[in-house]
Amino acid sequence: MREDVKRMKNEMENSKRSDKAERRPVMKKAVAYTSDIVLGKTGEVVTRAYQKELIAKHAAENNMEIVAWFEDETYNEDVMSRPGIRAMMAYAGEYDTVVTERVWAFSRSMSKMEEVFKEMDRRGVTYVNATTMWDCTSQKCRRRFNPALPAVKPVQIVTREEATPVKVRKPARMNFVPFMKGSAYSK
Repeated sequence: MREDVKRMKNEMENSKRSDKAERRPVMKKAVAYTSDIVLGKTGEVVTRAYQKELIAKHAAENNMEIVAWFEDETYNEDVMSRPGIRAMMAYAGEYDTVVTERVWAFSRSMSKMEEVFKEMDRRGVTYVNATTMWDCTSQKCRRRFNPALPAVKPVQIVTREEATPVKVRKPARMNFVPFMKGSAYSK
């Protein structure tokens, strides 16, 4: 009788192990793209090395294997003319996702990125960012490739009736002289 109980316990443990193995998600294959990103008028650059670091972390956390890396040193608004983009589009290996650190590696303009996205559609691949940005272009890209995202509805925190009215009295004369230290008018 004891032998039967031991055998049954072993079978149950083996069954649990095989169930866990079967439930393990299949690793996605992805290609990654980086390009030096110049931030506005500041001239600061989000480097390719920094982007690669964040992409690798994102891939590890999301069960992705980066099968190929593509990059462009200089940012060019004509996205499809970049050598790294052309090499990525010509890549014949198997992958189902394109990953960038942020969509700005391609462009900040949806119209400029549309040609890249059309090629991704043609290949049947999707697109993800390693970093979630909240600008309009980034959000449009997230929605374009993941239409299942729930709609974001604005929340009204205070109703008009609940707001305390503020009464501001307009001064009879505007006087900025005290704020103009060092000018001819402050003497």
